[in-house]
Order: sequence, then structure tokens, then C-alpha cells
Amino acid sequence: MTERGSRQTPAYMRAQYAVLELVRSEGFAPGSKVPSERALATRLGLSRMTVRQGIENLVRAGVLIRAGTSGTRLADINVMRVIDSRRAFSMSQMVRSSGARPGSQLLMFALSRADHHLATRLNIEIGDPVLRMRRLRTANDVPFCIELSSLPAALVPGLIAQDLAKNMSLYQLLRDRYGIVPTDRDSEISVGPVTAEDARLLGVTPGINVLLYTSIVRDADGRVIESVSSVNHPERVVFSTHSAHVKI
Repeated sequence: MTERGSRQTPAYMRAQYAVLELVRSEGFAPGSKVPSERALATRLGLSRMTVRQGIENLVRAGVLIRAGTSGTRLADINVMRVIDSRRAFSMSQMVRSSGARPGSQLLMFALSRADHHLATRLNIEIGDPVLRMRRLRTANDVPFCIELSSLPAALVPGLIAQDLAKNMSLYQLLRDRYGIVPTDRDSEISVGPVTAEDARLLGVTPGINVLLYTSIVRDADGRVIESVSSVNHPERVVFSTHSAHVKI
């Protein structure tokens, strides 16, 4: 994951990360008012213009809400997703640690061949078999994320769609059946418009900006075991760089 303080990271992105970390570290509750742009700029050591741009991006993504003359507040959030590069938590763990009941609906389960992009991400050869699964993730039966996972098929022989029934955790399956322990990940977050299909599944307006998340997951030996991309509900998910609140 790109470090928040890296010179390669645009200043407005560093402002976004800093604001999100402030919200997490100081325990802001959903609906709470966040400090003013001036106060944030002083606190974070950034210009007001940079902080404003970062906040506007978070507003467009639905993480923050402009409340007119009363300032900016934190939107209602159900799930705290951890992007700590040193740990690879399952979605079920993160949902439970957010105080909700995890669930999922399998939208697609298919065996395909790796194109150049996927082969590069999974560190395999072009044309190698890849198992792809697309799931609608829920918290207390409310959809918050659409996630596409791609795994080298050679790592998971015999894995079938029925194995993921009854909200079975993929990471638990990897550990118990294949002896594969997801250990760390490289993650990226961006903002982009949601497609009509994804908007229907998440219950949002087509074309609005949402948080897009991608990651590459490795095991303890550094072997790439999964490529992940997800579309996240703008008012039900927030990302955190801290893993302390996740229950193992």
C-alpha cells in the first residue's frame, strides 16, 4: 500500500488518509461533526486548499456529509475495512469487529484464463487457469460491498461454488483445506462512478462516486494467492489503516 507520507502520494490523498485516520483514532461516531478545514489544516500541517480537496473527495465518496452551515459530519458507517499492509483479515472478521453479522451472496463463480493484467497481478503465466468469484457482501443483511476475488486455480484444486454456501469464509477455507494462510496485502483506494448494475445491488444512485478498493494478498512465503477488487457503498464503509479493533 502506498504510504500516506510518501512523496509519490498527492497531497490531497495524504489529506484524505489523515482525515480518515483522525476519525478512526479519536473515535468519531456516525453523524459526528468533524473539525473545520482551518483546524484540520493546522493540525495536519497541510494547506487549507489541500485539506478542502481531500474533504471534497471524501464527500463525493459518501464518507463525509456537508451539513450546510453546521459544517461537515461523518456519514453513517456500518463496516470498518482495514487496509493494514501487515495483516490480511477476512471480510467476515472485519464485519464482526464492526459489530455486525457478516453475510454474502455468490453472484458469480467461474474458471477462466488469466489475461496479461491478471497474470501480472497474480504472478502467473498468461493463460493459466484462474478461479474467479464475485460476491455481494452484507452486514446484518444490508449490502455494503461487491467484491471480485481471483485466485490461481492451481492453489485451490477442487474448490466449488457450494463450498462458499452458508456464508463460509474464503480465508477460513484456504486455511483449513489448503493450508494457505493469507498474511499481508498491497492495497490501493480510489474514487470512481458506480455502474448501473452495481448501483442496483448496493441500492445507490447509478453514476455516483464510490470508494473502489484493490489489493494483492500474499501468504507467509510471499506467494501471491489472491487479487481483489471491490466496489463499496459510500455511506456504509470506511477504510482504516489500523488493525487494533479487528478481533482475531
